[in-house]
Amino acid sequence: MKFIFRILLVSIFSFLFTQCFGVSKTFPEKRFFLIETSESKQLFLPPKPRTFFVRKVFISPRFEGKEFVYRKDNVVYESDFYNGFFIPPAHNFKEEFSKSLIHSGNFEWDANLHTKVGVTHYIELNLSQLYGDFRSKEPKAVIEFEVVVYEDKDSVSSPVFRKTYKQNAVIEKKDAESLVIGWNSALSQTFSEMNLELSKQLK
Repeated sequence: MKFIFRILLVSIFSFLFTQCFGVSKTFPEKRFFLIETSESKQLFLPPKPRTFFVRKVFISPRFEGKEFVYRKDNVVYESDFYNGFFIPPAHNFKEEFSKSLIHSGNFEWDANLHTKVGVTHYIELNLSQLYGDFRSKEPKAVIEFEVVVYEDKDSVSSPVFRKTYKQNAVIEKKDAESLVIGWNSALSQTFSEMNLELSKQLK
């Protein structure tokens, strides 16, 4: 009887606490997103008989997690537990980057997927910025990355192409969906620019 009485008291207390203080057991549903860029403009048909291998993808430790990061003040950053990447952002970025090289025709093969082809170019990527800038009434999707392209696997040799790209794309709202749309638009534009510059530099 004492045990049942205690359970009854706990149940009554929990009910009263919930009603008085408005405590709810419901939480926002977690949502997962992917960066998906539009196809790069086709520059060569047929594609150039080149192959590439993305040797390294560096990403700043500030943004390597799956949770989205928002900049709320000059020195204040917040992570969003309920909105994030479906796969690690470095993998997502690498996949979209590689697709753009193939669609442009700058390269015929992605050696990361076709292991039996000979590699003509090695690529290193450094993703240094990936966040939503929510400091003002005009939020932005921020992304910055460096591309380094070598003609052989000797990283000591001078690269044949090296450039840093940065975009601050204005977005409609301070929310996760608008942020992803901004990243998609910014990267689509940047990849097109990058492939055009690559087409003039690679042999």
